[in-house]
Amino acid sequence: MNLRRICIAVLVVCLSPDLSAQNALYVGEAAVDSAAVSPAISPTIGPAIGPDDPLLRALNQVLVRVTGQAGQDLVGKLGISAERARAMSLGRQFREAQVMTADGRMRPERRLRVDFDRRAIDALLDQAGLARWGRERPELLVWLAIDRGDGADYLLGDEAVDAALARASFNYGIPLARPILDAQDRVEVTPSDIRGGFTAVATPALARYGTDGLVMLELRQAGEFWTGRWAWRIDEAEYAFQRSGADPAEVIELGLGRIAESLAARFAVRPDAERLLRLSVGGLERPVHYVEVRRFLEGLTGIESLRVIGAEGDRLRFELRSASGELRQRIELTGPLVFERADLATGELFYRFAW
Repeated sequence: MNLRRICIAVLVVCLSPDLSAQNALYVGEAAVDSAAVSPAISPTIGPAIGPDDPLLRALNQVLVRVTGQAGQDLVGKLGISAERARAMSLGRQFREAQVMTADGRMRPERRLRVDFDRRAIDALLDQAGLARWGRERPELLVWLAIDRGDGADYLLGDEAVDAALARASFNYGIPLARPILDAQDRVEVTPSDIRGGFTAVATPALARYGTDGLVMLELRQAGEFWTGRWAWRIDEAEYAFQRSGADPAEVIELGLGRIAESLAARFAVRPDAERLLRLSVGGLERPVHYVEVRRFLEGLTGIESLRVIGAEGDRLRFELRSASGELRQRIELTGPLVFERADLATGELFYRFAW
C-alpha cells in the first residue's frame, strides 16, 4: 500500500461516521414506572436507585456494563447527582415497549433511553480508579436445556427465556448467539452434555457459528424456585457454577452477571502510565482494509492515539500511545488481526489482516 493510498484512507476515516459498536455500551435504558417492573426482568441492573429517577438508573446500567461490576449501585458509590447525570447525557428519549412479565404475559412499559457521553463516562471511571471494560467482548454461543422432571431436553421456543437472554445481553453488553439445533448440532451436543457441562464437545461449533466462547445452561424447577447449572468456556479456560432464582429470567440475569464479572476481571483495564507500542500489520491490500484496521485499533480500550510510521508492500507499521497494558490480549480477543510473532528485542508485535 503506497503513501497516496494511505492519505486517501485517512481521509475516509476522518469523514466517515463513527460506526463503532463501542458507543452502544454507553446507552442506558430504564423503566419510568419502576414499581411496576418485576426485579427479575427489570431493565435496571442492580438495586433500584429510586422509582422517580430513571435517568440515574439508566446511568447505573451503563456504569455496571462498562465496569462489569454486576449488581452494584455505582451511582450511589460515586455520589453522582441527577444534575451531573444530565450533563453526561447526549440525548434522551421516551419510548413504549412490550415486555414480558414473570408469568409469561406481555404488557406495555414506558422506558427512558439515554445516550451517555463515552468520554465523560470514561473520565469519571478513570478518576475513580475503576477498571474499564471496553468493546473487547467475546460473543458467546448459548446451549440451553431444561429438566421438567423426566430428564434433560433441549429448551426451545420459550419466549420468556428468549426475552430474558436478550435483556441480560443488553444489560451486560455480552453478545449472545444461539445454535440452530439442526442434525449436526444435535449429534455433537446432546441435552445430557448440556446438563453435565461438557463444554469440550461444543468447541467445534465455535468455528461453525463464528463465536468466541460458549455457555451451557440447564434449567430445572424445584418447588417455588428455579436452579440453573452453568458451564462456560473461552479459549482454554473453563468455569462452572450454579444460580437460583424465582424464575428462569432471574436465573439468567444472575448467571450472565457472574460471567460478566469474570470477563471484566480478565479484559477490563485501569488507567496506567502512557507507553508507546508498535504494531506491524500485513495483508492490507486495499484502502478499505486500512480503514477497518485503524478503526479497530482506535476503538481498543486504553488507546489514546495512533499514527502510521511506515509502509512497505501490503504492510503498515503503526505507533500507538496506550494508557493500559495487555494490548495483545485485547487485540486477539476480537477483531480482524491474526497474531504472527513478537520481536523480543523491540517489543514490536506483528499481525496479519484476516479478510
